[in-house]
Formats: sequence, structure tokens, C-alpha cells
Amino acid sequence: MLIDSHVHTFPEDLAARALKKLVEKTNHFIAPAGDGTIEGLLEAMRRDGMDYAVVCPIATKPAQFDGILAEALAIRDGARGTEAARHLIPFASVHPDDEARFEHLVRVAASGIRGIKLHPYYQPCVLDAPHLLEYFRCCRDLNLVVQCHCGFDIGFPFEPICGPERVARVMQEVPGLRFIAAHLGGWRQWGGVIEQVLGKDIYLDTAVLKPHFKDSDVRRILSEHPADKLLFATDWPWLGFADGMRFVQAAGLKPEQERALLGGNASQLLGVTSPSPW
Repeated sequence: MLIDSHVHTFPEDLAARALKKLVEKTNHFIAPAGDGTIEGLLEAMRRDGMDYAVVCPIATKPAQFDGILAEALAIRDGARGTEAARHLIPFASVHPDDEARFEHLVRVAASGIRGIKLHPYYQPCVLDAPHLLEYFRCCRDLNLVVQCHCGFDIGFPFEPICGPERVARVMQEVPGLRFIAAHLGGWRQWGGVIEQVLGKDIYLDTAVLKPHFKDSDVRRILSEHPADKLLFATDWPWLGFADGMRFVQAAGLKPEQERALLGGNASQLLGVTSPSPW
């Protein structure tokens, strides 16, 4: 089973403009591997044999909660087509500054949506701030998975708001939280990941861009972190599935470890029991 634990989509009428804006925001450091739409995502998944993908929306304002939850339910319940319902696992997003954040996390859990996406740069917050720790305790108690951007974000000036030392503190302060530290625990802070996170009971996803595939720290994390705590991810449309799989396959993992990384671990974390046929 192949599961990507971290992809993004945009409304069809906004996708091209959104991708263009994001590329410009990074001074053209990144280039999309897809068009960013649900249909484009499903086409790429079908072509490359992906069984499931976790769609990770980001509420950049508290007021966006209802619309994002409604879209997640629309994907899950078939309003975006049978293939989307069969192959996409939608998450919700609750802004950390939402005055009703705890009520909204309860609504997400009650709806059956499996988790939420957090991005400390787009939802300005410090990952281990006291009110975030309370937020994470609520997520833990509701059994919600948290998929979180960690490390730098190339579209923003560097601020150490979600680096590996903060990831480690969150997990120390909120034991039992089902937390996915995206980008192998901290994009372009991988030396800190080795010092603070490597070997600990923390999920890391493999969403790394092609220019960094051969970085020594990246390769070390991929080969030395506990194999049952690694999740395949591409951050699609910023990396294609085939390239993401080649990155994983170059790590030299044992076959059973590679299978767990590419889908088995996510299957257990998300409660997905079997591949869904195309």
C-alpha cells in the first residue's frame, strides 16, 4: 500500500494563480510538479500507483475553519467525486488564534475527520508556546493526528518558530500526541533534527525537495530514524510521487522497512485497512 501523508490542493479556479504566487514568494526556488487541483492530484496518483493521499489545508485566518471543514467533508463524502472519496484522506485546519479553537477541534473529531494541518509560518505561532501546548493536549485527548510544517519555510524570513528543538519540547510536554513533523522534522534544520529528534518516538514525513535529496544530514535521518516512525510524503504539488519514492528507495532500507515507510506506518496511524482500487 502506498500512502502520501502530506499533499495540498487548491480550488480549480484558484489553483494556477495560487501556485504562481507561491513560486514567486520563493523567488522561483520551487516549481510545481502538478497543477494543484484535486483532479490533477488524482491523475498523478493513478499514474504513479498511489493508493491514498492526505490532503492538508491551512487555515490562515480563524474565519476559514467552517469552509475548510466543509470541503474536507465534501471530499470524504463524495461531493468531489467517487475517486476523491475513495483515495483522498482530508484533514481539517484550526487556526491557533481562533477563539473557538477547542470547540472547533471537538467538531473536527466528532465529524470523523482524522486530523488537522498546522503551519506556524502561515498561522503565525511559536510551536511550543503555552497556548499551543494546550491546543496539542486537546488534539491528543481527541485522538486527532497533527500534521505540522517544521523547520524553515523558504517563502518567509527565518524565524525559529517551529524548529526541531521546539518539536522535541512539544513531544516532551504532550506525551501521546500523534504528531507528524513534516520535512524530516525540520526543513533545512536537519542538523538540529539529528541533535534533538533523531531516534525519538516522533513521526517524521519524507517531504524533501529534490535539491536536498543527497544532503548528508537528510540521508542520515532517513536511514537512522526508527523505521516505524517514518511516513512517505511529497508535499505535492511541490514534488512528484515517483521522485519521492526514488528518494526513499535510495536510502537502502530493508524491504520490510521500506514497505512500512511507503504506506504501512500511515495505514496504522490513520486507520486505513486496505488499498482502494482505482
